[in-house]
Amino acid sequence: MKKPRKHVQPARVKPVPPRNLTPPLCKQLARDLLVACRKVAESHGLSVEGGDLSDIDLRHGFDIHFRVGIPMPDGSLFSHDKALFEVLAPSFGLEPSDFGRTFRTGGEMFRITAINPNRPKYPISAERLADGRGFKSTAENVAAYLNTPSL
Repeated sequence: MKKPRKHVQPARVKPVPPRNLTPPLCKQLARDLLVACRKVAESHGLSVEGGDLSDIDLRHGFDIHFRVGIPMPDGSLFSHDKALFEVLAPSFGLEPSDFGRTFRTGGEMFRITAINPNRPKYPISAERLADGRGFKSTAENVAAYLNTPSL
């Protein structure tokens, strides 16, 4: 009589870590981690935003930021920066809808991320789209950049 054969799982080989991180690898990891984070959050009825990379050191690692919360009716998460911007924008010559808009200056693209009334000279915060680095600007310059057609 033959003994039933047991199914043996093949041993999983741990992948060899790369010698260095590359920008494309970092971006792929960020995308994969965001997908996994969304899956976990959605299983609890929550939403996730972010996946932004920072402190990238291509020889050792990077930081990644996610924000998890209870979704608003449109599916987004409440943003203190957006709410404050919408209230203060008219007093700085901007529109409440300018939050998140992009503009070009010096050949680079930037996104408006916040308004800080405690910085009277440079109250507008923006991030450079290429690398997410933050910059401060005057409200007058940002208003002019937003009214300049992109090439």
